[in-house]
Amino acid sequence: MNVSWKRCAAGAAAGAATLLAAAGPAGAAPHEMRVEAVGSATPVTVAELTAAHPESVASTLYCAVRDNTFGCQQGTPGDGLVVGILYYGAGFTGSQVVIFNPAYHVGCTSGTTDNEGGGNLGTAADLVSSVRTYNHCDIKLFDGSNATGTSTGWLDQSADLGSMNDRASSFKIS
Repeated sequence: MNVSWKRCAAGAAAGAATLLAAAGPAGAAPHEMRVEAVGSATPVTVAELTAAHPESVASTLYCAVRDNTFGCQQGTPGDGLVVGILYYGAGFTGSQVVIFNPAYHVGCTSGTTDNEGGGNLGTAADLVSSVRTYNHCDIKLFDGSNATGTSTGWLDQSADLGSMNDRASSFKIS
């Protein structure tokens, strides 16, 4: 399979909107992907996820986050560490949004009082049903854009988002 990466970018022209890019051949049918649990002590890169499940590339959106910045940033998915995956299906199934930080080599800091990035979900808004984080990161989902409205608590993983199922429009990483 010939795999190509598309960049995620949000710049001045994009304003506050988050641009999420799907990777893979144009017109490819979405594939379901399951990722086995990986201990937070072991760094997980986007390249490792892709190598383990190349069939998932066509149904994956990528979002690069950076400390103290809101919105998907420019970054090649092979760079940096995975901080979280948002799944469209309950139980970590279905299409997904892989959130990564190109600047990270060891993961997030401990605690939830810092700002390690975030963004609006764009085309993935109101589709997320489960989440998993990696590399010591936590995620908080919001039902409004720009990290507003009702939110979950800080999550490491959740196979079912309960009342927030299919409601998330934005997220923060800590």
